Amino acid sequence: MSNLSNEQIGQMIIDGAKKRGIKDSKAVVGESRSVSVIFRKGIPDKVEDSSRRSVSVTLYDNGKYSSSTSNDFRKEALESFLDSAVAMTKAMVPDPFREITDPKLYEGREDIDLELYDENVEKFTGSMRNEAALEAEQAALSAAGDKALSAESSMETSIGSSYKIHSNGFSGKEKGSQIWLYTEISLKDEGNKRPSGWEISGGRFVTELGSPKDVGIGAVKQASLKLGTQKISTRKCPMIVENRTAGRLLGGLLGATSGRALQQKSSFLDGMKDKTAGSSLLTITDSPFIKRGLGSRLYDSEGISARPMAVFENGVFKNFYVDTYYAKKLQVPPTFGGSSNLIFTPGQKSLEELAAEINNGILVRGFIGGNTNGTTGDFSLGVYGTLIENGVITTPVSELNISGNHKELWHKLAAVGNDPWKLSSKQIPSLVFDEIQFSGN
Repeated sequence: MSNLSNEQIGQMIIDGAKKRGIKDSKAVVGESRSVSVIFRKGIPDKVEDSSRRSVSVTLYDNGKYSSSTSNDFRKEALESFLDSAVAMTKAMVPDPFREITDPKLYEGREDIDLELYDENVEKFTGSMRNEAALEAEQAALSAAGDKALSAESSMETSIGSSYKIHSNGFSGKEKGSQIWLYTEISLKDEGNKRPSGWEISGGRFVTELGSPKDVGIGAVKQASLKLGTQKISTRKCPMIVENRTAGRLLGGLLGATSGRALQQKSSFLDGMKDKTAGSSLLTITDSPFIKRGLGSRLYDSEGISARPMAVFENGVFKNFYVDTYYAKKLQVPPTFGGSSNLIFTPGQKSLEELAAEINNGILVRGFIGGNTNGTTGDFSLGVYGTLIENGVITTPVSELNISGNHKELWHKLAAVGNDPWKLSSKQIPSLVFDEIQFSGN
């Protein structure tokens, strides 16, 4: 059976479920391979090569529901797998909201090449991975000089494909690749401090991989921004959140857009649809058709055909992410079970230009710990970054905490940078907020 294609296996699972009295079913057959190497002290410290092929089946039987997965593709094993899955489904307590996706939601699927797979990633050899990781590590150590304490670089390539088929008419194939080079370094600093910094480069295509030397030097630049870190007093002032870390702050807002949170009364955005939730600069669009995008897709996990969707528009909250299960519970039309590429509409100014407009403020470069209450919107987060004095980014600062409520925070959004972070499915630029409370010494 292992010689059969993913499509043949998927169809066999659907047919097997039907023969066992299950009318509605979904099958996913997928395979993936990930290869990585980590270099420390000029030698490979860890090498991993992981391959996986699996088949999963989801069964629906008059409100009874189950989902099972197997890695054994022998004929007798797949037959036994289906027997067990059906028996488990029959034993479940019915849930009237568990139904297979309405086939109307499969309609309108785009037929476009999203360029998610690069065959050159699969051809990337072990020696090529070693060479890139070693060059990045050596570049970092060389750039840091006698301040270097330790460094490591990792190089990873991954490919994957899947075939999905539903008993009520859906089928779809996906294939993707990714390649990443990452370097981290720790530096010596006063008082036995060990500031660290990292840099990353990559994407879906080999051509998106930057120079290993630049990645290594970039990690040193990031670590150097923490040298001589000072503690400062409590204050209220403007805050800039750097693009590569803004996703952590935005995550507290996006968590409240979940249909599950809405249904369970644990979203502070409950009742806010089509109402103002932030400043007019808050515009976020779910954009599934970006070529080579890290979250791009033609359909979601339930087979719902992808389409662009406004999440926030000029400060107005537009849509929750509601899958078919919670849509039935809430008695609303489904949107999607999760996001694709989230694009925060950028502004016109660079980070330096944003800082130049602030007399005294703090540029947040990272978060340390903290939490967000999804029900109330309250948050408390540890931060570190750099002082902004008379429009100039100056002294590194740490051991600070910001706290507040997301229902108020996003109304304080005062400016947006022109620098969206491209190395993520959430492309967020640097963000400026007015009058944020920082707790320090």
